[in-house]
Amino acid sequence: MGTGDQVVFASAQRKLIPSGSITPIHLSQQSDSAHVLEKDGGIGFLTEGWYEVLLRVDWDPSDGSGTRFSHTKIPGQEPLHSEAISSSVLNVISEGRQLLRGNSLFGPDRTTTLVLEVWQDSGHDIEVRYAELIVRELRVPWHID
Repeated sequence: MGTGDQVVFASAQRKLIPSGSITPIHLSQQSDSAHVLEKDGGIGFLTEGWYEVLLRVDWDPSDGSGTRFSHTKIPGQEPLHSEAISSSVLNVISEGRQLLRGNSLFGPDRTTTLVLEVWQDSGHDIEVRYAELIVRELRVPWHID
């Protein structure tokens, strides 16, 4: 059964992202959970289960140059989220905010960690004003009936 719990992992401060460089965003855990924890600036999954992960990255909407890219890196695997979008389009449709949603099975015998990484190619530094990953427990612990 789903616990209905959700845990927010958020950036503590704004960060300048250099052009052409994948940059991790350090996230801090905002509430307690028996199933997930902050691990190396990302998320560690302690309990096998089905989780939904909401990604949010707030880029500086006053700069419309280049492309914005965000993804949740899973070491040794394909990312859960991955999006590259023109900053001018992103600024028009969501005021510079990238919003993505995905779900999967995570846990000690599956995918154990997620890290948020961003990239941009404007030719100069661009500010990420805020970033977060929200983890929702859909079915934790995972049992096949």
